[in-house]
Amino acid sequence: MKHNLILIALNTAVLGLISCSEKTEKTSVPKTFSLEITDSVQIDYLGEMMLIDFDPKTEKYLLSTEFYQEYLEVDARGNILNHNKFNEDGIDAVSSPLGLGYFNGDVTVFNPPKGYSRFQDSLKIGEITIPYPNQVFMIYPKLGLFESGNKFFYPKPWPESLAINMEEGEFYHAMYRLPIIESQDKTTGDTLAALRLPETSPLLDDQVHGFPIPVYTMDQNKLLLSMWLEPRIYVYNKVGDQFEYERTVDVNIPDWIHYDPVPMDKAEQFFEGFSKKLSGNLTNFFRVGDNYVVVYNKGISEAQLSELGQPNDGGLSRRKKNPNYAAIFDKEFNQLATNVPFPGTSNYPMVVNNEGELVVSKVAGLSETEEDGIILYKLKLTQK
Repeated sequence: MKHNLILIALNTAVLGLISCSEKTEKTSVPKTFSLEITDSVQIDYLGEMMLIDFDPKTEKYLLSTEFYQEYLEVDARGNILNHNKFNEDGIDAVSSPLGLGYFNGDVTVFNPPKGYSRFQDSLKIGEITIPYPNQVFMIYPKLGLFESGNKFFYPKPWPESLAINMEEGEFYHAMYRLPIIESQDKTTGDTLAALRLPETSPLLDDQVHGFPIPVYTMDQNKLLLSMWLEPRIYVYNKVGDQFEYERTVDVNIPDWIHYDPVPMDKAEQFFEGFSKKLSGNLTNFFRVGDNYVVVYNKGISEAQLSELGQPNDGGLSRRKKNPNYAAIFDKEFNQLATNVPFPGTSNYPMVVNNEGELVVSKVAGLSETEEDGIILYKLKLTQK
């Protein structure tokens, strides 16, 4: 029961974010960036869904409900191409969808403990099975499956052999050192660890840091990794079927709300302090032209959270207080700008389309005007 409550809390925390303003420049030549709305697309669907992925080959957008039980596929004009709701029973059952995204054009859902189920036109067409007993206590806000050569790559679930005890430091010590990405041979099903945190990561300092949530993006032969709770990016180079750590990029974010790690022998105190404020989250990154766009929200301090009180509006007041921003880097990972605001009603899951536009879905409850259907905003990164 305690594990289920923690999973629900993690899901809620992961799926509650947003956006607003401010500017800071970094480099010898000041640069000012903005995200300008170039177009909006209306989807004829009465209900709340968020945009979570884009398939560049078919140019389809994938939207889903909050906990991934139901999804839409739409084209660039907002026409609904497919609408599906997962069944909890039967041969194609998806009882606990903990991640959703495109993989080679297929809608792919993380369906533990089986693995990753693939769907076309609402029909299951295959599965990447996890060939060992596993357990999951978090969702994956960005699924990130890809393939190379004769191997699949995907977020590695925790092995069942990892003893879950959230009041013991040894559990966290072991968890932070697990592989983050795993590869699987398409022919034999053999698995191999493909990527871990570098030894220089602050998460390996023998303190308790809670449950970092991996989010990663492939950019040609580079993989960029965020662990969600840190204002930093781990950069890896893909060499064959493995990833070699290259560097850590710290993201300079004024007023970032840090969580408070605790000593291993006081692990039971971590979540008590963690619940008193909303720490900042680094939620995504994209290559847009010659720049990297790093998406984050700063968090809410303990004093501000106390003023807001217990949420009685579905968390909307917290989302307004904790908007989404972008930090801009050049291709050499020099930071050019920070606190570049997204539209105030945009949701935090977002994608980049083939035109290099950032596309976000609108959160209806954050808008002062009511509209029929789901609205997508197309944003262009501009430099002045």
